[in-house]
Amino acid sequence: MSGMLIEFAVVVVFALGWIGHACIWTATLNHLYGRPLSKGLLKLWRFLTGVAILAFPLLLLSAVNPAWFDFVNGSSIFLNGVWGYCVLGYALACLAFGAIVLPTITVIRALRKLPACVVSEQTRTLDLWPEFGARLIGDGKGRAATRLPGNCAFKFDITDLTLALPNLPPAWDGLTILLLSDLHFHGTPSRAYFERILDELAAGPVPDLVCLAGDFVDTDTHHEWIQPLLGRLNANEAKLAILGNHDKYHEPQRVREELAATGYTVLGNCWREITIRGVKCVAIGHEGPWFAGAPDLNAAPTGTFRLCLSHTPDNFYWGVTHNVHLMLCGHVHGGGIRVPMIESIFVPSIYGRRFDHGVFEKDGTAMVVNRGVSGREPLRIRCNPQAVRVKLISASAANAAQ
Repeated sequence: MSGMLIEFAVVVVFALGWIGHACIWTATLNHLYGRPLSKGLLKLWRFLTGVAILAFPLLLLSAVNPAWFDFVNGSSIFLNGVWGYCVLGYALACLAFGAIVLPTITVIRALRKLPACVVSEQTRTLDLWPEFGARLIGDGKGRAATRLPGNCAFKFDITDLTLALPNLPPAWDGLTILLLSDLHFHGTPSRAYFERILDELAAGPVPDLVCLAGDFVDTDTHHEWIQPLLGRLNANEAKLAILGNHDKYHEPQRVREELAATGYTVLGNCWREITIRGVKCVAIGHEGPWFAGAPDLNAAPTGTFRLCLSHTPDNFYWGVTHNVHLMLCGHVHGGGIRVPMIESIFVPSIYGRRFDHGVFEKDGTAMVVNRGVSGREPLRIRCNPQAVRVKLISASAANAAQ
């Protein structure tokens, strides 16, 4: 029995070390994907990450002195010199990540409370496959992934979120915002998918603001989808947009022109003063780090509400520093694949899984991160695509309602 326990313990230790090894490489991959690096380099590193994770047993084996396996020689030196000790040190670090760091972070995330600004959150899911079937797949690259078991790429969430903000202008009490991001037009999902979703959103109450947080196209031929699809959305006050990292590689100026022709104010990587419900505010676009330079707010009016569209939530702390009151983001897709208990794994952010989706708040800055409408790779597991409808109310109104 003791021998079986020892064998079981060895298997557990090995498994935890392998999990920790995967954590280290995935965290590095996440960080690099949050940087403005070339697509070619990132694809290469993603491939190397997969190889490195699978090669963990071979790495451990390389640390063992080959002579140790020669029972005739009877060598008593187990580790393969300096390399063996280096691998041993790395293996112990992996074990620490797998047995301590990952479980601790997972528990902390599970116990994390909603920010105080969140008054309510409700989600309604559209299951589009029974309605459209294979018409949703289209002809884009990666379309075969839509057939994989458990893929929820065609289950679309519409989340209604009510936020109480302390600095909300009184005239904005009840202001509504429709937030969309990451449409990734490239053929899959098909145009029918987007038409159904956008018609559903257009049929609902007309929001005061429509805010698009980037990543519209993934080819040089799908710009023609922008006007007929996104033109279906109306707003009582303004329609705002910025670009994302994928747009940078597919004629970004044309993307801006198509959005402008559809009635959107394309903020770009700067700010402008706009009037909403008779109240002036500073509307900020932050397309960094892929489009050079953060917005320069030195000349922006102070004492007015600051609304920022940022493609990536990595700019959250920039927003806190620059007294932004509300940030609206996308980019990270909720991780795309969420496993039970651990939840997101691959999140293209320098902060890893910290801002994978949801609402975050710090020092008067609230940030909403939505999971996006689609993706370059049409694969989602336990992570439905999403649009978020935000309703803003004053903190005093929220307190009075309690």
